[in-house]
Amino acid sequence: MGILSAWRMTNGGQRVDGISSPYTTNQLSGIVLGDIFKGVEFPLTREEAIQVPAVSKARNLLAPLIGRQPLVALDANGVLPPARQPSFLYRSDSPVISPALMWTWVVDDLIFRGASLLGVKRGTDGFPLSLERIDPSRWTITNGAILVDEQPVTEGAGGTVIYVPGFVDALLDVGSRTIRQSRDIEDAVAGRARNPIPTTVIRQTEDNAELEQDEVKAIVEAYTRNRRDPDGTVAFLPYGLEMEALGESEPSMFENARNFSRIDVGSFLGVPSSMMDATTVQASLTYENKAGERSRFYVEALPLFSGPIEHRLSLDDVVPRGQRVRFDFTELYAASPTATDAPIQD
Repeated sequence: MGILSAWRMTNGGQRVDGISSPYTTNQLSGIVLGDIFKGVEFPLTREEAIQVPAVSKARNLLAPLIGRQPLVALDANGVLPPARQPSFLYRSDSPVISPALMWTWVVDDLIFRGASLLGVKRGTDGFPLSLERIDPSRWTITNGAILVDEQPVTEGAGGTVIYVPGFVDALLDVGSRTIRQSRDIEDAVAGRARNPIPTTVIRQTEDNAELEQDEVKAIVEAYTRNRRDPDGTVAFLPYGLEMEALGESEPSMFENARNFSRIDVGSFLGVPSSMMDATTVQASLTYENKAGERSRFYVEALPLFSGPIEHRLSLDDVVPRGQRVRFDFTELYAASPTATDAPIQD
């Protein structure tokens, strides 16, 4: 049932402008949806958050980078030989979803929701043959039980799912205020772009001709529309009106606000500010070692979201006791990564 149906705002496909109140004898009351939900803050969604450039930047630094690294199984002697590597680490049952893409979206789940859920197909030995990511819209945790498509599922040894909890809180929870603030900043910048002039007041100077509210609204809308025109630098005001600008625009205010928004979002996810394309006072005064910033990113940010996957897949219901699973970051950390393109003769 949709929210409009739940509040009886639709009737056979037709809109109803009010709802019945149990406190009056009138059939319809003046209660409107805005009054009912006034002051209520709805949960932030991923779709809203990802539209913030700083959030997209952080997500795109972390999720694809981790997702495309190979997963390998190790024991006390090191990396297992290829013949002993579990098949779910390098293959997928899907004809279109590669393991790299799947793990990228698992990291996405960890970033935004703080957890991810994997469907598992097990072999006769009880260990996974293949894994698939279950979309967050399909699963919930209710009273400690995991439900997929509203049906209970089993987790652990012999289970049909693998629950991957994150190391840190979900960005949609702890970062909701910062992200909403960033969206407000974007809206303010967009509004200033549509009207790139200081805040303006149009004042009536003649007392003998009181303007009606509709007339005032028409004057303001006409002036605003004219200012959006490429040739709208000249305006005409009728007799009895005067215009006053309440200060010059301050683009630096918006630049600083957007800059600090990037720093704040990066702080939630452990990403250094320079990698978020944000500037700091230190950056303007001293030389920053970019290699050092990348090293901080590898040490502080990547383990926050690669670690939950590695350690969950290392438990005894996924690999035999004595084995563990890790992302192979060798090529990422290497000073000279192995060439993968076709050789080119100089």
